[in-house]
Amino acid sequence: MKKDLLLTDRWVVVDLDGTIIRNDKVPTKVARAAKVLQDAGWSLIVATGRILAGALPHIKALKTACPAIVYDGARVMDPKTGKVYFEKKIPRQIAAEVIGLGFDLPLEIQVYGDESVICRPSDLLTITYFKSLDVELKPFLVSSRLDEEVFRVIFFGKPLLASKLKSLLEERLKGAVNLTLAGDDFLDVLPAGVSKGVALEALKEISGKRDAFIVGVGDHMNDLEMLRMSDFRAAPADALSEIREMADVIIPPSSKCGFCELCELLSSDGFEENLSRRCNANV
Repeated sequence: MKKDLLLTDRWVVVDLDGTIIRNDKVPTKVARAAKVLQDAGWSLIVATGRILAGALPHIKALKTACPAIVYDGARVMDPKTGKVYFEKKIPRQIAAEVIGLGFDLPLEIQVYGDESVICRPSDLLTITYFKSLDVELKPFLVSSRLDEEVFRVIFFGKPLLASKLKSLLEERLKGAVNLTLAGDDFLDVLPAGVSKGVALEALKEISGKRDAFIVGVGDHMNDLEMLRMSDFRAAPADALSEIREMADVIIPPSSKCGFCELCELLSSDGFEENLSRRCNANV
């Protein structure tokens, strides 16, 4: 076991966007609840599609030193040092083919390298956002050509176009990448076999905490595999129906700081007893 991972035997693995943050910030109320949770012996692990630099303000607000699952599972990194515990890349030629197939559609494209982002020179939304972070911004995407392997490619814009492109990539690439809709208007292209769940499994192996009790918290399809391998599942009330249906508990949406209710439940003396009753009721 790596002693520098600072993990207990009880983990809460939580998505950020749509699950815990509000207006791109962790509400003070949520930060306080997260501290109570950690004081009760839970390790709080962020699992997000963001690069580390984009997740870092929220990780700091939550005051967790645990490794973070970032790039939607393509990397597991130390939030303080940037040390990489696990990573998997999309081969350069495959990434170029992905970009080429979607390049002429009216969708914006973000290509994630090592804490760097490549985008179209006209994509002012991406340029403005990433200029505010400590990342290398490369607004030079004028063709599908790439000079490096990457961790993730995102297409975003109209939901119908994102869905159409997903079907096209599934047909053409036949499993060479992992495709998921990270939101109605976000198509996420990841290395083959990569997901937040795969990264979580890798973290269990790396840490030696193979028997850790895991509470998964998420709201969208890119959280699906993470939730499937969790022992207890929580979903916001406004999560996708597929996610809500597999949840053991439904919490209020992030707009109402619903994560606080989960923290209160997990920190209570009666949680294990309540969980036992729930499991017995399902037998």
